[in-house]
Amino acid sequence: MKKIVYTSLIIFITSLSGWSGRAQQRILNIANKMFEQHKYVSAQKAYLKVIQRKHRNAETLKNLGDSYYLNGEPEKAEQWYKEFIESYPDQIESEYFFRYAQCLKSSKKYTESDSYMDKLLLIKNDDQRANLFDKKRDYIKRIVYQSGRYNIENVAINSSFTDFGAAFYQDYIIFSSSRDTLLFNKRIHQWTEESFLELYQAKYDSEKNTLSDPQKFSKELSTKFHESTPAFTNDGNTIYFTRNYDKDNKRKMIGLKIYRSFKDSEGNWTLPEDLPFNDTTYSTSHPSISPDGKTLYFSSDMPGGFGLSDIYSVTINSDGSFGVPINLGSEINTEGKETFPFITYDELYFASDGHPGLGGLDIFVTKTTTSALEIINVGSPINTSKDDFAFIINPETEKGYFSSNRDEGKGGDDIYSLHQLTPLRSFFLTTILGSIKDNTTYEAINDAIITIYDSENNIIQREVSANNGDYHFFDNEKIKNAYSIKVTKIGYKPYEHIINKDEFGEVYEKPITLDKIYKNSSDLERIDKNSIEQENENAFNFELIADPIHFDNTSNTILSKSKEKLDELVSLLKRYPRVNANIKSYINDDINNIDLTQYRAEMIKQYFIDHGISAYRLSAKGVPKNEVKKEEILRLIMVVPTPIHFKINSEEIKPEGEIGLIKVIELMNIYPNMKMEVHGHADSRSSYWYNKRLSVRRMRATLKYITEKGRINWRRIRGRAYGERRLYNHCGDDIPCTEDQHQKNRRSEFIIVK
Repeated sequence: MKKIVYTSLIIFITSLSGWSGRAQQRILNIANKMFEQHKYVSAQKAYLKVIQRKHRNAETLKNLGDSYYLNGEPEKAEQWYKEFIESYPDQIESEYFFRYAQCLKSSKKYTESDSYMDKLLLIKNDDQRANLFDKKRDYIKRIVYQSGRYNIENVAINSSFTDFGAAFYQDYIIFSSSRDTLLFNKRIHQWTEESFLELYQAKYDSEKNTLSDPQKFSKELSTKFHESTPAFTNDGNTIYFTRNYDKDNKRKMIGLKIYRSFKDSEGNWTLPEDLPFNDTTYSTSHPSISPDGKTLYFSSDMPGGFGLSDIYSVTINSDGSFGVPINLGSEINTEGKETFPFITYDELYFASDGHPGLGGLDIFVTKTTTSALEIINVGSPINTSKDDFAFIINPETEKGYFSSNRDEGKGGDDIYSLHQLTPLRSFFLTTILGSIKDNTTYEAINDAIITIYDSENNIIQREVSANNGDYHFFDNEKIKNAYSIKVTKIGYKPYEHIINKDEFGEVYEKPITLDKIYKNSSDLERIDKNSIEQENENAFNFELIADPIHFDNTSNTILSKSKEKLDELVSLLKRYPRVNANIKSYINDDINNIDLTQYRAEMIKQYFIDHGISAYRLSAKGVPKNEVKKEEILRLIMVVPTPIHFKINSEEIKPEGEIGLIKVIELMNIYPNMKMEVHGHADSRSSYWYNKRLSVRRMRATLKYITEKGRINWRRIRGRAYGERRLYNHCGDDIPCTEDQHQKNRRSEFIIVK
């Protein structure tokens, strides 16, 4: 990649009469001076003159290699680094193992390159680049795994000169180019013998998928310096871009700054302003703006960084001022170059030579929505053994552009269009799916319980097969640790399968067939009772209290409206196969008609069975009215090992109540999509409003315990407070009751809502 800091002022070294030691030293002095001034092309000519006269030393070989490496020609640097390392092993700084390894990658000598990264690790074990290599020694396999996800094309707007750094702007792309080089009376940059970079625009035709002929973007932004790598706010009214400046006013040292300009009422750009965090002692460059316009990302070598250039972010305040730049940290930045950031709603792309890649600058991406950053090489054909950088993409169309100096281009740096065909692939297992069928009839088996375990036999997730026998596990962070699949179904032999997935892979598909353990209906008694008992041991018990209002008093049938609610509960029971339902029915009259209550409870149980819920997950019992609280809404209320009770006049949870909360947390962790509701209650003592406020505090204390100690996302659990309105028993105002009876009313209840 040709940097904006161009370093190729061409001079000619004339032949000197005689080749005395003094003349030799004079040429070396000239070469060293040009090298110090970053005039690498000129320095190369001088160093090669010395080499031709068979004068070699460590400094000459090292600087000659650097003059090529730092000017973006690693293939030419390889020869001189090799001679330097092999001839002067006692004078090698650790950085040169890295640079030589990078040069070898540019020649696709990856095995040899890895050996020099090992040497870097050996002599400098705190080098981030060496440690990243050590952690991802399979980086080539990882890159191959991510490869093939893009179609790319060298766009027609490229010239034989430098073209790079595209940005989206309305229906245009804006990019940097030195294409004025062949025109007369144009400013020529002495170091490159090319025109100074200017911003150009090309309109995109979405129907033809073509770009118009490039035109200069803005006369207001054009100066005698380089302008490049623009970025625009979503409304198109603000531009940030990179411009170079002379550090010493003699064009010996070039620095970079980010500027900002606004569009005025007539559509012209205002005089660009120098951003406040720019400085003449370091460079800032390559801006990218977050979609909400509140954060600017950029590259800089400012003090306090990790390497040659790091990625930073800075807040853009509502008044247009800026916060303090923040280094994105050592997970992203290395001792090498991290540059050209591009931010979307949930991804950060950047170019780096410090993370394991194919050579030169490679493009990497990380998700910004996860706490643990994973830096992923986007693979080929985006990345090559050359410099690949300045990646941008529209997440909606999945189309964009990047820049590269690969050999097949038209000029030094070219712009390539890209179309993302498939999203980023996870290196870990994210999905397990398949179907359950009868081994003899090949008919689909519904209501089979499929459980995923880790290597230590801990349950990761449990689901129930659908009516067509399909099962599907996803959206669980722990799925990546999946080790085995176990399946149980009444009437079938238990099944177990050890997961044997590829080294990398997101999806594991496993069709499963089950063998019956009985041949006809007379053998049903031989069903494996142990498997049922084991399932019940691992289950979570819920109560379903059936009030008389759900039945027709004449026919004792379930009312149609109540059946609609039961259908919702059927869906919940199928979604959460570890949830069992203890159905309890009561009647309101004073006559204790247990037969009638039992009959009604059995009716609901049978309704569940008829709709695909296994009988072993259900129990039915008619109970006296005073054994349950009145519950007119059909819902699943969790039965915890010890009820969540509170101290009198307090929201403090009793110690034994924490056991029940832990059980709630366990269930919600098993089913990461489950949503619950917690109801806070108080006893009848004290005033109505006091009890209402007290139940609110108790409800909040319960929510706090679950979200903070259990680390359950607050969006998955909500609360309601009822005060004394829903007493568990008859202990209302002025009714004498024992302390134990009042205690039953000071409680929290948990109901599955989704």
